[in-house]
Amino acid sequence: MNGREPSSAASEGDSPWGLAAWLALAVLVSATVSMVIARQPGSIATIWFANAIGVAALAHQPRRRWPLLLAAAGAANAVANLLQGDAPLMALSFVPPNLLEMALGAWGVQRARLPERGLRSAPALATLLVVGGLLPQLAGATLGTAMLAPQGLDAVEGVWLPWYEGSVIGAMSVLPLAFIVCRDGPATLTAGWDDTRLVVLLPLSVGLTLLALAQVPFPFIYLTLPLLLGAFVLSFTALLALTLVVSLTVALALGTGVFVPPPRLAAWQTVYVYLAYAAALVPPQLLAAAQADLHDARERLEARSQELRRANDGLEQFVRIASHDLREPLNTVVQFGSLLEHDEAEHLSEPGRRYLGLMLQATRRMRTLLDDVLQYVRMQRGEPPATQPVALGPLLDEVLLALAASIRERGADVHVADLPTVHGNRALLSLLFQNLLSNALKFVPPERTPRVRVSADVDAGVAWISIVDNGIGIAPADQDKLFQPFRRLNLRRRYDGTGLGLALARQIVEAHGGAIELESEPDRGSCFSVRLPLA
Repeated sequence: MNGREPSSAASEGDSPWGLAAWLALAVLVSATVSMVIARQPGSIATIWFANAIGVAALAHQPRRRWPLLLAAAGAANAVANLLQGDAPLMALSFVPPNLLEMALGAWGVQRARLPERGLRSAPALATLLVVGGLLPQLAGATLGTAMLAPQGLDAVEGVWLPWYEGSVIGAMSVLPLAFIVCRDGPATLTAGWDDTRLVVLLPLSVGLTLLALAQVPFPFIYLTLPLLLGAFVLSFTALLALTLVVSLTVALALGTGVFVPPPRLAAWQTVYVYLAYAAALVPPQLLAAAQADLHDARERLEARSQELRRANDGLEQFVRIASHDLREPLNTVVQFGSLLEHDEAEHLSEPGRRYLGLMLQATRRMRTLLDDVLQYVRMQRGEPPATQPVALGPLLDEVLLALAASIRERGADVHVADLPTVHGNRALLSLLFQNLLSNALKFVPPERTPRVRVSADVDAGVAWISIVDNGIGIAPADQDKLFQPFRRLNLRRRYDGTGLGLALARQIVEAHGGAIELESEPDRGSCFSVRLPLA
């Protein structure tokens, strides 16, 4: 928004004359209602709803339309006062201050970009009430006093105080609902009226309001109770409509004295009564806006989660297909390469045998990488694995059997202490310890015999499984990088690997509700500790 035009999508498509006619009708009706229920002869209305409608309507229209809309609102304002028996000069004197309030309020609302942002958050609603319902009324009350006091009304108690408090009450009651109707269309008024909770709360709110006004010394505390309840169980728009009903109930009760006696106080004392009335309407509306914001955030989060699930499903499918399609030619390369290595090696030169060995090594690494990527993508889905009691002793025996070739090749010294039974997924735990033990055997200087110790410590329903090696170790500054996918701290030509082993290990541990910790120093070995729940 450039500061001159609102962002309402409907503002350009509607006829300006039609909008002017609707605004004139709304101002005429709301002004007449305000004066009927809250104006005594020879005074001004102590509750005024019309200006809030004007602020909301102007805020959603381009400013080039404002002159026409303000003229329509001003004419309706003058007609309403004439219908109440005011002299022409008196009736016309009300018009400029009311139009000033509308224009200033709409200007502030546009400057705050509320037509674009909407009201479904507590800060946005509070901004609307301040810039559209508190500040412009100061200017309107001041100009109204300047124009009406010379006609025989008391400047402060007769004009300024009732003007300001009446406009504020009207804004707190009508402005949020009028804003939403002007922004989203009149259909928003009918939405939610079929809610049985609203059907129950509506008479309850009216009855409690009248009872509190008639019997309770501080009634405005109690009339907020059904509104606060409504903020939790009703839609945002329905709560705003309920607030308007409560406000009209209070206005009728205080203005007419039919249901309860009107307050018999000095004019300056009624400020506390009427501003307390206005303030009682604000907390439920702010709470409802905050609830609407939370609801929208939950919907956005759910939509985003659905998108991520679809993306993860597509990624897993792609990786599975790629893994299957790539493994077949890789297996062919490994098979025939192995045949060449065993059957035709004597016919190859020394460089040829070396090149063939490098080719087979790279091919096997690619096959391992495909398997690791597929498993990592599956773990990233965050779906809890199926669990059962798993005896770690026999599991480690199977893992060591799978690593027997590496152990025999390096002459490694591997000792496994007694291990407990944990609650987990056997296949994933096997992959976890195979990765950790493989690293413990791999990352050892060539001149050093690998030594690996596996032990367990049981405490408070969890088991800490420690895997200690005498390898190259990791500097403290590099330890966090180890668990990131595809992060390698050593050159591949020295230590083979895919860079996914520890990232996958952490995913597996966290999927079991556990944790993995590392203690290490360069050239002094490492200790990986895994926390798992006991069975």
